Amino acid sequence: MAETSLTWRVLLVASLVTAVLAALPLWFSGYGVSSGIVYFANIALATAWALFSGPTRYISLATASFVGIGMYTLAFTQESVVLPVSLALAGIVGFVFAFIVGLSTLRLRGVYFVIFTFGLTELMRQLTSWYEINITNKLNRFITISVDAIAIYEMLLVLAVVSVVGSWYVSRTRLGYALRVIGEDETVARHTGINTTMVKVLVFAMAAAMMALVGGVYALRYPSIDPTVGFGNAWSFQVLIAALLGGPGRPWGPAIGAVLLVFVSDFIVGNFSQYFTIALGICFVVIVYFIPGGVAPRLEQVYRWIGDFPVRAGPPKTVTSPTSRPLPEATPASPATTNGSVSGPGATAALRRSRLHPFMRRITMSGPRLVERGDASPAAGAGLSVHSLRKAFGGLIAVRDISFDVPAGGITGLIGPNGSGKTTVLNLITGELPPDAGSIHFQGEEIIGLRSFEVCRARIARTFQLVRVLPGMTTRENVMLGRMFGSDPKKPAIAIREADALLERVGLSNRAHLVGSQLTYIDQKRVEFARALATRPQLLLLDEWLAGLNPTELQIGIELIRKTQREGITIVMVEHVMEAIRALCGHVIVMNAGMKIAEGTAAEVLSDPKVTQVYLGEEDAAA
Repeated sequence: MAETSLTWRVLLVASLVTAVLAALPLWFSGYGVSSGIVYFANIALATAWALFSGPTRYISLATASFVGIGMYTLAFTQESVVLPVSLALAGIVGFVFAFIVGLSTLRLRGVYFVIFTFGLTELMRQLTSWYEINITNKLNRFITISVDAIAIYEMLLVLAVVSVVGSWYVSRTRLGYALRVIGEDETVARHTGINTTMVKVLVFAMAAAMMALVGGVYALRYPSIDPTVGFGNAWSFQVLIAALLGGPGRPWGPAIGAVLLVFVSDFIVGNFSQYFTIALGICFVVIVYFIPGGVAPRLEQVYRWIGDFPVRAGPPKTVTSPTSRPLPEATPASPATTNGSVSGPGATAALRRSRLHPFMRRITMSGPRLVERGDASPAAGAGLSVHSLRKAFGGLIAVRDISFDVPAGGITGLIGPNGSGKTTVLNLITGELPPDAGSIHFQGEEIIGLRSFEVCRARIARTFQLVRVLPGMTTRENVMLGRMFGSDPKKPAIAIREADALLERVGLSNRAHLVGSQLTYIDQKRVEFARALATRPQLLLLDEWLAGLNPTELQIGIELIRKTQREGITIVMVEHVMEAIRALCGHVIVMNAGMKIAEGTAAEVLSDPKVTQVYLGEEDAAA
């Protein structure tokens, strides 16, 4: 109810602001209307840019590409359809173009993505120039539609308001949280059930559609356009600087930055036009070095200092009592399995592809290629069955034809010296790496070929050998991600309540408000454990989760694992702490050099001469 009320209040304020700004041209001169057009165009572009690049930290310089696409779509269709249809086509073409580009390039990160998007704009400019010169025999394309400047002003005002309000709304949804997690750690995002590729491509295309719409409307200002106007790099760099200046981490930050930048740009052009490019570069350096995060967070600090009111920027951070809605005792294991198969809508969706014909699986998925299943069937009563699993990195064979069964509902230890392939086995099970051969069955279903987010939705969760807590998100947000995107996704409001219950369970309820970077190493491990439980797994993979704990913390960790297993969750733990292996594991597998060398109870394998030899060496083992 509170969320709905807030949404309506924001919409009411946005409507009032729009009405006031829409009426201003009645008192404006022609220069005022022209300035408003520039302001609103930059606000819409900067906010659209920040919708994708702000939370994900994928720095895009492709703004000019999409603006140019919008302009040329309008120019090509202006004589065939009415203006509204032409503008709609500009948005659609921008969306489709960005979707196709995103599918092939959003696997790049860092400087490679920046270089590609910069090159995309130049490519579009050169292709358009070639087409106009060689096919149409003219470089300029005339805009024959006559539209009053006030109409352009009003259209760009609407686009600016839609951009800001839309960005605010998205930031409060599961999609907004997914974008933030991708920006913090894409590996964690995949293993909490987020389809990172689809989220990135979809939002990238949404932002591009808005940019193309702005380009289409803005083209109405010109009597003619050419490739330099449509695909000029100034669009990309000015929008980037505006978003960074305002603060891409706030929905309204880029709008503030756009207003400030346009104001400063007008001053520079009016007084020092020959130094405009140099001044733009200086602005960029000043922002990066002296105003990291932009001016929006600083304005919030001033607002809180003056009024002492809480400010919401981004997704809700509602604090509720950990006991207000406790997590049911059997929550992680429910819904229960039926006839040996994984139940629940998330599991069904994740395993659906595994039932397809192998050829269809090849052409309907991206990621690991299909591997040979082998002739073995999963053992009866096995929660997880691995057969002839193999993985090589060049000439190094990390996992060498290993086979084992994990009893359902028990705790299985996977031990061995450093570099024996234990973590690689977990990566193969969770879809992080594609196997070269072999088969993996979970609850009777083959899971090879599923991507990491599908494996998570099939109720397999994991922790990491090197703790992966999201440093820029609170402890509560770190845990609630599993509930929002795991096997049974819930809305943020519900996820918050259940995350608080899990934090109380692991002893972190008093640290829910701290960001990940403020937590101690041990607390980060607890957060990672709680986040894994929040996905509601039936199989939990722990990768050296007990490493680095002191004796007291070790006993608490052992009891927490034991309690989790009593709730019906099957556990596989990679561990070097033999005290924990003896106390917890009824079944132990020993690996060395990628091979299984022993299997049995903890007492049996730890007394095996081969195990003693790989840990102590041949001479010490003989002694």
